[in-house]
This record gives sequence, structure tokens and C-alpha cells, in this order.
Amino acid sequence: MDEHLGILKTGKESDVHLIARHGASGTTLLAEKRFRPRDRRGFTNDWTYTGVWGEGTRREFRAMRRKTRFGRQAIHAVWVAHEWEELVRLHAAGATVPEPVEPVDDGYRMAFIGEGIRAAPRLVDVDLDRATAERVWNVLLGEVAVFLAAERVHGDLSAYNVLWWRERPVIIDLSQTVDVVTHPAALDLLRRDVISLAAYFRRRGVDADVDRALRDLGADDVRFARQWRR
Repeated sequence: MDEHLGILKTGKESDVHLIARHGASGTTLLAEKRFRPRDRRGFTNDWTYTGVWGEGTRREFRAMRRKTRFGRQAIHAVWVAHEWEELVRLHAAGATVPEPVEPVDDGYRMAFIGEGIRAAPRLVDVDLDRATAERVWNVLLGEVAVFLAAERVHGDLSAYNVLWWRERPVIIDLSQTVDVVTHPAALDLLRRDVISLAAYFRRRGVDADVDRALRDLGADDVRFARQWRR
């Protein structure tokens, strides 16, 4: 039996609810992410991300591009499915993301990250000392490398989309994740991700060199040279 315990977080595109799953072996806490209808989301500039997914029929894709009523419904369905699929993919690839549990209507369930019923704080709300910040900067660059090895760029990575749990970062919010090879903005999104992370760590005394980080990540790799150009 599942019991709804309340809302953990509200965001620009979704709300995250806390669910207690009661069973014979005990109770497990889950986080359920529920996406709002597109016309009720604060984030609506999603063609940058969905424009090359190519999901569904030709009619659906054409409607999505034109943003008709049917197209907006199709975008919403693809957006929800996309994040679930990316969570499954990246968890299997070894990225430090919440463990996927199951899809649900307008969202999905994943492992709850926190202690007791208190959710882990976002990294932006944690003031790391310099030594810890140096370590976590390198850990997160390693996570970005895991994403790239799975041919993915997070697309909206910052201290707002990282949880701080048991002295380690956990990456969340994968709805804007894009394919490294086929997405025309993948390199730009990767650079933006690294710049956003670097801003947080520089404020904590870390020499977070964006250009060096991008070189180490292989941003000049042939995969990016093969991206579509408009």
C-alpha cells in the first residue's frame, strides 16, 4: 500500500511528492515527480531540448513543432517519458542519480534521497568548506564524464540540480538531458553546465577553470563535430 506524505519540492515544471510504500518487509520511502501540464509550467522554452527527439509519428512531430493544441499534448507526453528514460539510462551507466522505481501518470517514482522524511538539501543551499568543495568539483566533473560516456549532456546542471547527501553529490532533474551526437546545442549546453557549476565552486575558493575542465572532458571530441548544424 502506498501512502502520500506530502510535497517535498515545487519547481518550474513539476512537483516532487513523498510516498511511503508499506509492505510485508517494512516501509520504503519514494520520491514521486509529477509534471505539470505545459501551460501551467514556468519553463516553456522546451523546443531547444525536444526539437530533435523525433518521438512519435510524423503528425505528432509536426504538431509539436507548430505547437498546436495536439502538439502541446504530445510535447508533454514526450517530455515526461524522456526524463524517465534518461534516469533509467544514466543510472544503468553508473551516474550518481536517484534509483528509478517506476513510471506513473504524468511522472515517475524514484528512490527518496534524504534522512528520515527530510529530503537532502540542494547543493546551492550547502556552504562547503574549500577542501570539500575542491573534492566535490572534481567529483561532479567525473559525473559529467559519465554522462558523456553515455552520450548525454545534462542540459541544466547547476548547484540547484544537485542534492548533497552523505557527503556526496547526487544529480537530479534530467528533463533537459540531450544526446551528445544528434542534438545541435549539445556542446553549448555542456559549456553552460560547466560554467554554472564553476560559479558555485569559485565562490568557495576553488580554481574552477571552465576551459580546462572542458578540455579534460573532451569537448573537442569528434562526437561534437558531428552535431547537426542549422
